[in-house]
Amino acid sequence: MDARAFSQRIEGLAQELRGYHGHRTVWIDLDGSLVHAEPEEELERRGYLYVGTFLRPSADELAEAAGRFVALAPSVVRPAASVDVGIEAGLAPA
Repeated sequence: MDARAFSQRIEGLAQELRGYHGHRTVWIDLDGSLVHAEPEEELERRGYLYVGTFLRPSADELAEAAGRFVALAPSVVRPAASVDVGIEAGLAPA
């Protein structure tokens, strides 16, 4: 999973979980998505991977727990084409 996408999903999940007053269990579903459910729901039977049970966790807590199961690919940031042109325009001819 792309590191930036993982971070955004973790932030969103932490925000979602702030709306609940009780514990929530976080799972990784068959598509590799992070989902949450009531602690009584045993989603392991459906093939989901248990991440942990939380009470209003921070994004850092979720990232630490889920990060054990998710392989992160580095985010690729490519420079804008105009930057390349600007650098090349300033070079003396060879």
